[in-house]
Amino acid sequence: MAFPTLSALAAGYKVYAVVDASGNWSKMATDITLARVVQAGAIPIDTLAIISEIQGTWNRPDAADFAEIFAELMPNYGLLIEGFGRAFSEGQASNGNK
Repeated sequence: MAFPTLSALAAGYKVYAVVDASGNWSKMATDITLARVVQAGAIPIDTLAIISEIQGTWNRPDAADFAEIFAELMPNYGLLIEGFGRAFSEGQASNGNK
């Protein structure tokens, strides 16, 4: 993560360093690298934050596609989506709407 980030910053780009998508051999190495790129001006971010920013809202035709991505990244979030869907459909059925 360090070298492409520092190169892009030197070239004048605004850089978001996707920390959890960058492998390293130890936590200490990750911490040092992160400190280095942040001091140079990069903005640390994680994969989920990027997906959320791209999505922007649940009020979109491909919201189910985003829900699948979230459920894959975070299995407990998948359970939340499933629970909401079930509660919503049962609420619709109890109101006479199907």
